[in-house]
Amino acid sequence: MESRILFVVCLCFGALLADATTIADGETTSQESGDLIGQMLKMIQRLEDRVKELEADVINGQKERAELQTRVQDVSVKCEFRITEHKGLSKRQVGAHQNAFYAYMSTNLQYPHPDRTFIFDTVRTNVGSGYSNATGIFTAPRDGTFVFTWTVIVDATSYVFSELTVNSVALGNVISDSQEQNEYHTTTGVAVAQLSQGDAVRVRSHPKVNIHGSVLSSTTHRTSFSGWQLY
Repeated sequence: MESRILFVVCLCFGALLADATTIADGETTSQESGDLIGQMLKMIQRLEDRVKELEADVINGQKERAELQTRVQDVSVKCEFRITEHKGLSKRQVGAHQNAFYAYMSTNLQYPHPDRTFIFDTVRTNVGSGYSNATGIFTAPRDGTFVFTWTVIVDATSYVFSELTVNSVALGNVISDSQEQNEYHTTTGVAVAQLSQGDAVRVRSHPKVNIHGSVLSSTTHRTSFSGWQLY
């Protein structure tokens, strides 16, 4: 911007010098010289006014730039704060909800009697240590909403009624029935439970229904129990 102003001023000043040289050489009359000088003075005044306007524009532009930089810095600081706050909240939420387990039976269970707790003795996941492979019970470490799923596989010509209980009260029931089929049968149950800290969740055979046959679990097919906290 400043270089353009200087260029225009130089051009005009050159023109003025040329006109002044013409006057000095006596090529114009006194009247013409007076008119030319008046024009030159007006031109100089206009140039001075224009330079002042351009200088004011430059100053205003610098002020606007400084204000914009300040706004950008303010927005950047606020965004960084929000991101940091969100990350901290996410970490706290994740930490509060780190409860999940997965376990399965390592061997078959022959002719389980009614109201028998299924012991899933091989634990592959136990985040939060809520599940006990000694008792087969998951104990809620805190209040929250949990999802549970259990899979029961039975031998050919067998039928097994199983249920998920919370504090010995049935929440979900399934039947694995291959009595009329000479093949294995797999059934999976899913339940969502609102638990309080200390609530006990387990899978058991139905307390009032007789069971026939065996529950199977081996390397090719697992009778299993799993759960995790939603929030």
